[in-house]
Amino acid sequence: MIRPPGAGAESHPDRDYAPAIYGSLLVTGIVAVQWRSDVSTDAISLTVIISVVVFWLAHVWSEIVNRRVHGPIGQADVREAALDEASMLASLIVPAIALAVGPRIGLSVDNTIEVALALCIGQLFLWGLIVGRAAHRGWVLPLIVAVVDSLLGMVLVALKVAVLH
Repeated sequence: MIRPPGAGAESHPDRDYAPAIYGSLLVTGIVAVQWRSDVSTDAISLTVIISVVVFWLAHVWSEIVNRRVHGPIGQADVREAALDEASMLASLIVPAIALAVGPRIGLSVDNTIEVALALCIGQLFLWGLIVGRAAHRGWVLPLIVAVVDSLLGMVLVALKVAVLH
């Protein structure tokens, strides 16, 4: 497990924020790649859920294998690995709900996907603030981390537009 470095890390030395950020980037990419006006937002939501769960399982499995290489592991180790990666699962909740609810409240497919992507970028910004605050005192560096995280999400969307349109 990678622990956040810096002055604020002592308060939560066991927190690993990488799965949350990775999950948020993954969700952003999945939604962006499927952005077409002829697609069902329910199908995109289901794809997001299934994909993130599969990636979470892959991360948990790779952590279990890695720990096993270093010696025997028990159920507590497996549970810990699953929980360490659980923030990846949290990253799918808000965008999946937006994709499922949007058309039911009258939004077009395009508008629903735009809202979901905006929420993905917003999540990246918030995770950036959380990580930045854990790693640094003050607000300048956390804001920089938040902006960089958000820009990565926007780059994913821009690449989708550039490559697939």
